[in-house]
Amino acid sequence: MIDEVKTQEPVTVRGYVIMPDHLHLVLSVRPEITLGRVVQLIKGRFAWRYNRDNNRSGKLWQERDHEKARRSEAELLRAMEYVENNRVTGGLADRPEWYLWSSASGRARGQAKSLTPRR
Repeated sequence: MIDEVKTQEPVTVRGYVIMPDHLHLVLSVRPEITLGRVVQLIKGRFAWRYNRDNNRSGKLWQERDHEKARRSEAELLRAMEYVENNRVTGGLADRPEWYLWSSASGRARGQAKSLTPRR
């Protein structure tokens, strides 16, 4: 889905974790790109496919989005650490790389660019 969205809005995924009812993304976009639009496209496409594949309808994600511009490499690294440790902090995984639906897991398996983990 990210690759599809990238054809409409140029974006680079730096980090992510998919939670049961929300996701955390660390994205790089050009100044003229609206981050809200990118998130809307990603969440909308995923929800549509999930609902279709599971014969359901209705909301899938939490409503609110939080945006924060990172101005330095240090801020970017802190954001990545927060996102990739989210499942551990929440007690849902013992180590970040053990949770398949995260950039930490992909990086540990040499798939840093993929949002679809290979089992």
